[in-house]
Amino acid sequence: MEYVYKVLVIDDEVQIKAACNSYRKYLNQSNIDIQFDIINNEANYNEKEPYDILMVDYDLKKGYSDKIMGDKFIKKFRQKNRISKVIFYSSSFEFDEDNKKYKFPFSPKQCFELINIMQIDRIAYRNNFNMMVDVIKSCCEQLDILPIVLSRVLDDYKKEDIGVSYTNLKGEEINATVLVEDIMNDTLEGKYFREKLTNTVLSVLLNYKY
Repeated sequence: MEYVYKVLVIDDEVQIKAACNSYRKYLNQSNIDIQFDIINNEANYNEKEPYDILMVDYDLKKGYSDKIMGDKFIKKFRQKNRISKVIFYSSSFEFDEDNKKYKFPFSPKQCFELINIMQIDRIAYRNNFNMMVDVIKSCCEQLDILPIVLSRVLDDYKKEDIGVSYTNLKGEEINATVLVEDIMNDTLEGKYFREKLTNTVLSVLLNYKY
């Protein structure tokens, strides 16, 4: 079954729906199946829902709190999720094609924080269709799907009222949803599970000859 990438779009402009439909059609031509879920106001945002990519507009004043601009939203998101890809876009992020440079409403220090502290993966000029498609495609191609796939599996079991647990480094049996949080935040526990999973999969899939 082909993987369907899930993208959460945080944008207070209703026109973004038509744009996302165009992105989806274009990306399908590159064999990328993608689903966009658009949130136009903060009342509809569910931070527990797993997504592969977060797309955030810079100016959210129409549908969100006056104090929450796009960079503030991303900062809050990164406190619980260090794995999902993040695309930060705006029509005010002008791009000079000739010199390959952006014009941002941020100071050099703020730009440093966006990339190095908030770990924004891509910044895009909203009015450049090809750029928007390219950054979405690149994030899909570089995605770490382990925590997302695990979250979806747990959701399926939850619907069947089946609990899933995991034995952590301390030998404690914990709910597997805690493990997802460890992976998303790249903790020691999350790193250990990733290594253990890789070794287990390789031992099953590889053919050894003696």
